[in-house]
This record gives sequence, C-alpha cells and structure tokens, in this order.
Amino acid sequence: MTKKELILEKITNNEAIVGIIGLGYVGLPLAVSFAQADLKVIGFDKNSEKVRKINSGENYIGDITEQELQTVVNASFLTATDDFTRINTCNVLIICVPTPLDIFKKPDMSYIESACMEIGQNMKPGTFISLESTTYPTTTEDLMMPILEKASGLTQGIDFWLAYSPERVDPGNNTYKTKNTPKVLGAMTPDGLEIGEAIYKKAIQNIHLVSSPRVAEMVKILENTYRLINISLINELALLAGKMDINIWEVIDAAKTKPFGFQAFYPGPGIVGHCIPLDPFYLEYIAKLYDFDLTMIHTAGHINMRMPHYMYIKITSALNKNEKSVNGSKVLFLGVAYKPNIDDERESPALEIIDIVTKKGGVVSYNDPYIPKIKTHKGNLLNSVDLSPESLSEADVVVITTNHKDYDPDFIVEHSKLIVDLRNVIAPDEKNKVFKLTDGEYEVVGNF
Repeated sequence: MTKKELILEKITNNEAIVGIIGLGYVGLPLAVSFAQADLKVIGFDKNSEKVRKINSGENYIGDITEQELQTVVNASFLTATDDFTRINTCNVLIICVPTPLDIFKKPDMSYIESACMEIGQNMKPGTFISLESTTYPTTTEDLMMPILEKASGLTQGIDFWLAYSPERVDPGNNTYKTKNTPKVLGAMTPDGLEIGEAIYKKAIQNIHLVSSPRVAEMVKILENTYRLINISLINELALLAGKMDINIWEVIDAAKTKPFGFQAFYPGPGIVGHCIPLDPFYLEYIAKLYDFDLTMIHTAGHINMRMPHYMYIKITSALNKNEKSVNGSKVLFLGVAYKPNIDDERESPALEIIDIVTKKGGVVSYNDPYIPKIKTHKGNLLNSVDLSPESLSEADVVVITTNHKDYDPDFIVEHSKLIVDLRNVIAPDEKNKVFKLTDGEYEVVGNF
C-alpha cells in the first residue's frame, strides 16, 4: 500500500490523527470541529496555560462553548500538549500560528518558520501538512517547503504533502462558524489536494479546490484587501459628508436599496481586526519583490492609518465647544474590542485613540463588558471600569468606540455630559450633547 493509499484509508476510517499547531482563535475551534467528527486530535501550543485549560475543559475562545470543548475532551477526542515530539504520531498537521507584522510593517514569519522546524524534526513519512495562517502568496512553496525538506530529510510530493487553506474565522458571527464556512484549499500536488479535501471534509461542509497554494494564499489577501479599500472609501466619504452637512448613514441606507452592484460598508474610527489592517502589507511586501506598485492599496492603508488621529480631533472639537481642552479632561471610552460583542482588541483603533488622548494629557478610562484589562500599543495599562451613572457623569466626555449590544443608548445619554459617538449608536435628535463621527472639522493639526 502506498503512502497516499494508507493516509486516505486512515482518513476514511477515522483512524487519522490530526495535529493542530497553534490553539488560538483559529486553531482551537478547528480542533474541536475535527474532534466532533470523531477524529483523534492533538493540539500543540507552547503556551502551557492554554494546554492546561484545554485539558481541563476550560474554554477561552468565544466561537466555541465550554460544553462543546468539554464534550470532546472528556471523550478523549481532543488533548493538548506542549510536547512537540508528539508530532510523530500525527498523520495530518495543520498550522494555525500568528503572522504579525514587525515594527517596519513587514511580515514576521518567525512563527511559521518555528512550526516548520518542529514539524520537520519530528514528523513521520506520509504526513499531510496544511498552513492556515494569513501570509503572502508563495509562502507555502518558497518558505515552508525548503525548511520542511531540509529539517526532515524528506521530499514534498513523495514523502509528505503540503497545502495552504486560508482561515476564514469571523469572531462573534453566530451564523457562519468553522463547519459551515466554505474552505478554500490549494496543494502543491494533485495527490496533496485529494488528501487535503478528504481530511477537511471531515470537519467542514464545503471545500473549494484551487490549482495551487499561491492561488489560495492570494484568496485570503483579496478578501481582506477588498474590505480595506471599501471601508477606507466610506471613511473618507464620511469625513467629506460631515463638512457638507450630509448624513452619511442616511446615504448608505438609501444606496443599499439598489439590488445589484452595491454592498454597504459603514464608517468608523478606523479599520479593525486581526486581518483587514494587516493583510495588505503582506501583499505590498511580495509586490515589491516583483517590482510592482500597489497604488490603490497603499492609498487605502494611508486613509485607514489617519482615522484614529481624525477621531482625536473629533474629541478635541467636542471638548472645545464646551470650553475644555483634552489636557486634564476625563475621557471615558466605551468599547475597546475591534468589533461588537467579542473579547478581542487586536488592532482596535480604540487603543490608538486612547494612546493619543493620553499623550495629550487626557485622564483616560474605559469600559468594555468583554475585555477586563488592556495594554495599549504604547504600553498604557488600564482596567475596565463599571458602567454606571457615576462613571458616565464624572467624565468630561464619553467616547463610543465599539457598539456593543450591552450598551443602552438612552442610559448613556441620560447620565453623560458630552458624547462623541463614533459608531452611530445615539439617535440623531440628541444633538445638544452628542457629536457624531461626521460632525465638525478634520484638519490635521499638531504632531501626532
């Protein structure tokens, strides 16, 4: 029996052991989905506290329930470990590690490189490997494959198979989760594609096959760059509309009545999340290697990076109209999560706005029902305060940066002196003490 026939037989009979490397917001829900399909799953993570929590049935990811985790752990379908030598027991390895940007906005590939070294040193022949981390096109073939082959002494396409399948996690989405979100898959060889489709079908309902890993890698970049450009567009139009005394939200509501050719995007204090603000930099990185200038993407990114500074100016304008300056004023931010109703503040523009206000002398506090404490990009440490009549009334200005469902607009309006609403939460008839994202002037002044 060939290596391919053997792994396909194990997959068919639910005898394949699946290793998930990286147990964060992508890896843990994926591990649970495979375990729910009655496959034995080993989760690998260097964070011993995550390992302990999983093996104790303690959930720390919002997109799965504690009951779901406990069920598969108690049934011994899912275990976690920080012992990477156990990779040699796995037939399938799926990499779900972070891919951040460094301080120069270049891709930091160290997590992928480290995972590949661990795999190469420990995997057995006949293993299928898939990368899910967001990255630039050509990563799978030009970065991963040489590391894996050198570390293992094995040959891709003969001794193991390599593929790329971009994660499509949308934290807080109650409709589309791991199982029912279509999966894009591209492999280095037809055999790898066949094996990858067989294993992913165990956990995910719909698999869309593409011709190569670099196509699959470009899919993820396209999806998020599309959002970057359109959100940057609506943010810029929102600022213009404010100068022209046009309600941009009314404009969007009217435009989306068109049944074709238009998708609604909404303005906010900046483009948010773990992917959308970062992914275009991956594309810019690889484009430079091909001597290609991504003008539109660069411009959209520039618009996005300016938004937190414009929002700071919005806060100063509101305070100035009440004869106050930012320096010495108490500023209460409502919501630091990057989107509503989740416990994730990565790349949230609220953090940058907090840093700017703090630097300018503002006395900053925040409330977020999902995030008890934060460390901002500039190292400011804050704990969430109670949302009460006292905390609202004591603030010189309340800034709504995330529109959590927990926030009662009437309660906020009743107890606040002044509100800067960056998420269109407050009704437009509250203009006496509410300043919207589109109100006021936006000339950039001073040094940020």
